[in-house]
Amino acid sequence: MLQSGKRVFITGAGSLSGDIRSVESLWSHAVTGKKVEGSVAPDAEIASVIGLAPGDLSILGRHQVLALGAVDQAWRASKLNLVCNGLRGERPKERNFSIGCVGGSSVGGLVAMERDLTASRGSRFSPYAISRWRGNSVPAVVALRHGLGGSVLSLNAASATGAQILWTAGTLIRSGIIDAVVAVAADSTLSDYVAKAISRNGSVARDLHSAPLSENRSGMKPAEGAAALILESEEHASLRDVTPWAEWLGGRSANECHHLQAPDPSGFTLERLIRGVIGDASGREVDWVSLHATGTARFDTVECSVVSRVFGEGRPWISAFKGMTGHTLSASGLIEAVLLVEGLRQGLYPALPRQIDENLGLRLPDSATRTTPKTALQIAQGMGGDVVVNLLSAIN
Repeated sequence: MLQSGKRVFITGAGSLSGDIRSVESLWSHAVTGKKVEGSVAPDAEIASVIGLAPGDLSILGRHQVLALGAVDQAWRASKLNLVCNGLRGERPKERNFSIGCVGGSSVGGLVAMERDLTASRGSRFSPYAISRWRGNSVPAVVALRHGLGGSVLSLNAASATGAQILWTAGTLIRSGIIDAVVAVAADSTLSDYVAKAISRNGSVARDLHSAPLSENRSGMKPAEGAAALILESEEHASLRDVTPWAEWLGGRSANECHHLQAPDPSGFTLERLIRGVIGDASGREVDWVSLHATGTARFDTVECSVVSRVFGEGRPWISAFKGMTGHTLSASGLIEAVLLVEGLRQGLYPALPRQIDENLGLRLPDSATRTTPKTALQIAQGMGGDVVVNLLSAIN
């Protein structure tokens, strides 16, 4: 139940998306509905901003650098004591056993591997190559850099990774296992073979211009990005006398057990999770629903059908952020969570999605009647059947 266990506060956030360098700037795009343009800063620039040593930069993959950049933003925003360990050598490392990390990357390790294979032609690899390729490449480097000596977990749930990371981090704190968690996800620009492989399953937009929910949607637009959130128990945040940005009320995670690539057309599992979280919330009204909305025909259709069944004429505010940011794969769920947190913090809604396909049957609210958002529901679905929902609230 949402009411049991410790309260979980979000005290800091960071994101890297296109040429946007701050949460505030990303939110300003969300409010106006303006698409994110440009590219995320190069590795050397990110390394300079976060104070990473040149020698440390040379051993990292692009997705790891992106993750460190997003975490640095979130860490500073939360006003936690900043620890910046070196990533190599035997000199002493600082560590804090009360803070852990839950992180992941959907294809970052695969991209790093392809780039290393191309660069070396298979003849000689860096001793650190495997550290770029491994499934724990993101949380391992974040934990080492910032001395996160608590529980460190690695997740990969395809497009649902970011939301599953948030759910896991919140659950760890609520259960009393740990006091604070850095939640982080990152994916870099796709390499040639990874891009070709993804395009083979029909999920990529034909013209690389994704239009989620629209009549002309034909798939997703892959993009690189990273995001991080700092989660703390109420007690841990109170001891630091920090003002929380939002509260994680709870969530649920499950698998459809239907297909490795396609969603269950009935939407049974997603509907079950949403109704369960709403029931756990004991009467809290959901003001805002963040759709997964990749732009793929089947996923959009199932999701909109479930939302319409659950909320009926209730018509919460709807957001579909991938139309603005592109699909940042593992990072998408955390980037969307960052935007939910910022909206709840400011008491504002983002722009409604444009050009919605009438056949989706999605009923939008009347923008003239909108109120201040208090509670927001995040939906995430990933190829492989993982479905996740998180419920966030403004601080009362």
